[in-house]
Amino acid sequence: MNWIRRGNAHVLGHNVPHDGAVMAFDIVLSRTTDPETLIPHLFAELDPTLKDRIQPGDIIVAGRNFLSGKAHNAGIIAMKALGLSIVCESMPVRAFQGVVALAVPALVECPDITAFVKDGDEIEVDFLQGVVRRVATNESRHVTGVAPAVRSMVENGGMRGLLEDHLRRHPELATPSA
Repeated sequence: MNWIRRGNAHVLGHNVPHDGAVMAFDIVLSRTTDPETLIPHLFAELDPTLKDRIQPGDIIVAGRNFLSGKAHNAGIIAMKALGLSIVCESMPVRAFQGVVALAVPALVECPDITAFVKDGDEIEVDFLQGVVRRVATNESRHVTGVAPAVRSMVENGGMRGLLEDHLRRHPELATPSA
């Protein structure tokens, strides 16, 4: 996995909820997990033009309390499918668990990042070292990097990948006992 990513920043505000902003509420209620079905609805409720500007590999930059509300994963599934990553000021713990479980690279302790990065900036993010750099000006901010345990989970493909790896190493656990 490449922990240094470069892409265009899409800057969102504070308190952006998953349901009704990141993903339309009716799509969340449908419980679909098919990325191709979810992608056209990503951020459509928040900004109908954003979905047309997002390119694979771009970086979502958000303020405090990103992905607030219920811990649904439809929007995270769509972000993962597009190869997006997240840099935000803060995120509720249940949302962070979903991001890690689905192996989306994220920096979630980035004070005032929405004041530093402007919408459309090309940025480079070193997720392990915790460095966010604006490419045009070469200015950078140092924030808390990805913790080693989180790194391991993301590199293994999230919770499913971690479980599959564990079962490969412990085949006796792969079949339920009678």
